[in-house]
Amino acid sequence: MELAPLAPSVYALRGGSNAGLIAQDGRAVLVDTGLDKDTAKKILRHVDSLKLKLAAVVITHAHADHFGGAATIRGRLGVPVYAPALEAAIVANPLLEPLYLYSGASPIAELRGKFLLAEACPVDGLLAPGKTVVEGVPLEIIPAAGHAPNQVMIAGGGVCFVADAVFAPEIAAKHVIPFYADVTEALATLERVAAMDGAYAAFVPGHGAAVAQIGPWARENRDRLLAIRDAVLDGLQTTDDLAGLLCYAGDRLGLAIGNPVTYCLVQTTILACLSALQRTGQASVRVAGNRLIWQRGLV
Repeated sequence: MELAPLAPSVYALRGGSNAGLIAQDGRAVLVDTGLDKDTAKKILRHVDSLKLKLAAVVITHAHADHFGGAATIRGRLGVPVYAPALEAAIVANPLLEPLYLYSGASPIAELRGKFLLAEACPVDGLLAPGKTVVEGVPLEIIPAAGHAPNQVMIAGGGVCFVADAVFAPEIAAKHVIPFYADVTEALATLERVAAMDGAYAAFVPGHGAAVAQIGPWARENRDRLLAIRDAVLDGLQTTDDLAGLLCYAGDRLGLAIGNPVTYCLVQTTILACLSALQRTGQASVRVAGNRLIWQRGLV
């Protein structure tokens, strides 16, 4: 991982999934842990090079690429691990991540790799929104639901770690249809984040480089998510089932799905769009002929 100083005593740890260090008086809180034990070891080497004492780990959300190294760090140093309540349940029971991606059934082999099934890690405390002090380090916990149900952003030392509340343009373009568990919550989060410029000196996304202004990215993310939702709504004019809607949205937006993992991730976003459309009365669902059928408007 690449160490990048952002502010006095605040560092980004750049990797496939970013982590961060927020320090005060020689003690540091680690924000997220990367994918696995190898990433965790790299993080610990950076902590040693900075001559900091790692005091705690805080997890923004329970996707394996953001907490997969937590068990290694907790096991080696005995430091407490904190996470938002719902995310904490998954950190402690990581099978829940592939389980919900596979409709609650025993996950297929493709969903059991380390990118979706992390090593279990006990959680020692819960993160609630607001200003707090974690093991002597002042932090602010900012709600950021949408990409994950109980995701939070972590701010401290003038820097905000936004996790996957906002995707860098190149990351969003790569995925075409990024993963969202709740489209309504994600849009609300993106509106809040778009207004955060000036509140912090730097913003660190879960993937990609830190930036001084996050508003342009948040607005671009919002526009992409609205385009995905609109594609699902328009798809209801020609198809009435989930598979058809996924295919329609993928074709319209230029996504070519190449494996079962991507299919399951995109399917979740399509389902989240349908839930959002149902809440606003733009779509409804019924069962006929042993099929779950979606349609525009109310039944």
